[in-house]
Formats: sequence, structure tokens, C-alpha cells
Amino acid sequence: MRVVLLGTGTSYPDSNRVQSGILVETENTRVLLDIGSGVLHRLTQLQFDIRLLDAVFISHFHIDHCADFLPLCQSLWLSGYDRTLKLFAPPSVREWSRGVNDIAFTYLREKVLIETTLLQERHVVPLGDLSIATSPTLHGNYDTRAFRVEHGGKMLTYSSDTAPCRDIIELAEGTDILIHECNWLDGVHPEGMHTSPSELARIAEEIDPSKIVLTHVSPEIVENKDKVIEIVSRRTNAEVILGEDLMILEL
Repeated sequence: MRVVLLGTGTSYPDSNRVQSGILVETENTRVLLDIGSGVLHRLTQLQFDIRLLDAVFISHFHIDHCADFLPLCQSLWLSGYDRTLKLFAPPSVREWSRGVNDIAFTYLREKVLIETTLLQERHVVPLGDLSIATSPTLHGNYDTRAFRVEHGGKMLTYSSDTAPCRDIIELAEGTDILIHECNWLDGVHPEGMHTSPSELARIAEEIDPSKIVLTHVSPEIVENKDKVIEIVSRRTNAEVILGEDLMILEL
């Protein structure tokens, strides 16, 4: 299983990071986990043939996790995509789809066939040679999903946006690589929205993966990279790294 971090940033402008997105590839299956602004450009830089894409999973409908879905659809249409694109997302996809398809961009409705599946809080999706399981996250009052991807006995868990969350810890049990958000430095912040380095250290201690990759990192996290990694590493023997756009992980 090959995993490419397409976007590791936030909504804050960053010349080196676009918004959230991960490409997961096997020999037979190719899926996107989130598709924020800039992800389509990263796929182009990767020289990825978008006509091979099987599915898109959207964790929630904050713009930095879904903004490039419509540009992707237009690019698929212009590229001659002749398959049905599978879209998996929380139930709020129904209202979102009505807004973008029936009001804003009606000309795209018939250009690409899309099959939408509503992801319940705990959902297991068999897709080709992948198994993708979900759990809810703690992100304000937003209906958000984390994803666990399994292939060939290996496991990857992607938190999406979340504060420390028992559901994700349970979802990630036995995971090899944990890709977890680290949105802000330790300090006083709104509760129940995002994760700080010290909070992530406690999460890492419970999950005990082989590798932890920090994503959804703000400019202040990047500026304090060494200190952040040191804090997250305090309670775990896992390798802790700061995710970078176009970083490749092999499982």
C-alpha cells in the first residue's frame, strides 16, 4: 500500500502546503481521503492519472477538506473519465450536493456519474483490495469521520480534524501508521476542536503505532517543528515526523 500526503496544511495560507488530502494506492485500487484546495494540483505534480481514481472519501464539509471535489469532477469530465466515481461522506453530503450540483454548478451534473454512499458513524467499506472503516471524531458540532485503511495485513489511520477522541483511539487499535492532525501549539484554545502536541502525545501512548505523521499543521507548528516532535515523542517509542506535501509512505 502506497500512501501519498497530498496536502498537510490548514486554511492558513502556506506557500509549501495545500489543504487536506491523502492518496492511497494499491495495485488495484486508488482512493482519496479528503480533497481540500490544492489537492488536484498536487495530483498533477505527482503525475497521477486521475482516470484511475476509484473513490473519494470526504471526512466533513469544511472547505479545506472538500474544496477541490468540483474541480476534480470537471477535470475527470475533460479527461474522458468513463466510470462511476464513488463518493463516501457523512450524511451532510446530501445538503452539500444540492448546493453545489443543483444550484451553483448545474452544468456538471451529467458530466461525471457519481455514486454517493452516506457514511454512518461506524461504517466499513470494502473497496477493491482495501477495507476502509470509519469512526466519528470530536470537531465542534460538525459530523466528521476518521478513516482506517487496511490492506495486506497493514493498517493506516487518518484522524481528519479532531480534538482528542476515544472513538479514534479505538479505531486505530493495532495501526501501523497514525496520520493525526496537530493544528496548534500547547496553550489555551477552544475546546473540542483540534489537537495540540501534548494531547497527541497522550493519544500516541495509547495507540502505540510504529510511526506517527503530523498533518493539518498550522504555520506555528511548522515554525516550532523540533519542539513539537519532541513533545509528541515523550510518551511513545514511535517514529514521529512532520508530514510534508507529496511525502510518500509505504506499508
